[in-house]
Amino acid sequence: MVPVDRPVVRLFTQNLVSVRWETRIAEGRGLDLKVFGPGALRRSYAFQDALSLVEYQVQFEQQLLSNGYGVLPQSERRTGYDRRRQTRFTEDRRKQ
Repeated sequence: MVPVDRPVVRLFTQNLVSVRWETRIAEGRGLDLKVFGPGALRRSYAFQDALSLVEYQVQFEQQLLSNGYGVLPQSERRTGYDRRRQTRFTEDRRKQ
């Protein structure tokens, strides 16, 4: 299960151009899909249920693939927990 505050990310690339998807649960509103790219293009979509989101993503993905984009197998480099959100039990080593 994916935590609510963490988006599901997919990255499509074609040469030096990329399109990034971020899907997340919108509190009380269903699901949000944010699309970044190509270039400076930014779009945001809201879906009431998972089925309508997946139908849109499949159609959009087919369009990207037919235009020469490829899917990166793992698009988000960071995994595990975010240590910036954890409480420190020792003093900051940089302040010594």
